[in-house]
Amino acid sequence: MATAQVDPRSGIDFVTITSPGNAAWPGGFDDDRARGRGRVDYDYRIGRYEVNTTQWVEFFNAAFDRPANDQFFPNLFPPDFWSAIGAAPTVPGGQRWRVPAGAEMNAVGSISWRTAAMYCNWLHNDKALNREAFLSGAYDVSTFGYVGNTGEFTDQFVRSPGAKYFIPSWDEWLKAVHYDPAKVNSDGSVGGWWEYGNGTNQPFVGGAPGTLVNGQLATANFGFLDGPVSPFNVPLGAYGTTNPWGLYDVAGGTSEWTEEVANFAGAPYDRIFEGTAWVTGSGTSIADSITRRGGTSPPSSFGYLFGFRVAAVVPGPGGVMFLVIGGVAFGTRRNR
Repeated sequence: MATAQVDPRSGIDFVTITSPGNAAWPGGFDDDRARGRGRVDYDYRIGRYEVNTTQWVEFFNAAFDRPANDQFFPNLFPPDFWSAIGAAPTVPGGQRWRVPAGAEMNAVGSISWRTAAMYCNWLHNDKALNREAFLSGAYDVSTFGYVGNTGEFTDQFVRSPGAKYFIPSWDEWLKAVHYDPAKVNSDGSVGGWWEYGNGTNQPFVGGAPGTLVNGQLATANFGFLDGPVSPFNVPLGAYGTTNPWGLYDVAGGTSEWTEEVANFAGAPYDRIFEGTAWVTGSGTSIADSITRRGGTSPPSSFGYLFGFRVAAVVPGPGGVMFLVIGGVAFGTRRNR
C-alpha cells in the first residue's frame, strides 16, 4: 500500500506507489487508447498534490531574483494562472514574488512541459542557484527545439538515467491514478483498475467545493466559473477526498503533463496530458475516464489548463535515492 511523507530534499508530499508488476489496464472498448498500459515494474513516488503556488514561487524566485543580465532561461516564463503577487527583489534588477496568506496550496496553471522539466532539473540539483541546475539533471534543455516549421520536436523523450525527480510517464500516471492494489475483483483476486480516479466506475462531479450539482455534491474543481469562489482560488485538497493511493485532485485543478510522446506519422509532435482542467465544461468529466486520453499538446504549450504532478525515485535507507531501472514506453499516435 502507499505511504505519504514530505520529502526533505524537495519539500514535496510524495506518495509511494508500490505493487510492482501490476496487471496492465485490460481495456474498456475497441478504441481504448490505454488498453495494455499502466503496468509499472518498480516502486516510485508521485506528488500527493499538483505543484502549488508556494513551490512555484520558490522556483521562480531562484530563477529570477538575480541580476537582470543573468535572468534569461529558455522556456521559463512567469505563469498567468497562479496566486503569487510581486515582491521586492533581493538583488538589483531581479524579480521576486510572494504568496498571499491563504493561497499557499493553490494550484499553478500555464506550465509548459518544458518548464516542468526545468523544475525537475532544479529539484534534482537540490535547488541550487547556478544556471546549470536549471538546464540539466533530469532533462537536457539543450535538446529542446523544433525541426524547422514542421512542428516536430527534438526534446529528449524521457528522463535521463539517474534522474531523481521527473515528469511521470504515462504508465506511472495511469497506475497512480486508476490502479487500486486493494480492489477485490469478481474472481476473488486482489488488485485492479477503476475507470475513474476516485476509486469507482462513476465520474467526478464538477463544481465549487461544498456545492450541489444536479443534487450531487461536487467532487472536483471543474465545470464552473461563476459562484462563491473562482476555480483558480480553490486550494488543492479542498474536496477532502483522495483516490485509493491517497492522491488529491486527479480530476480538476490543472490537466497534468506526462512524459508520453504523441506521434503522428512516426514523428514526435506532442506530449500527452491527463485529467480535466479547472474551467472545463461540466459535461466533460468523461475525459477523466481511463478509456479517454486527456489530450495532447506541444511541449512548449503553456495555456491556463496545464500543470503537473512531480514523480520521483524511492529513497533508500539513510535517504540514498534508488535509481529507477527499466524502460519507459512512449509513442502513442496523435489524433488529427
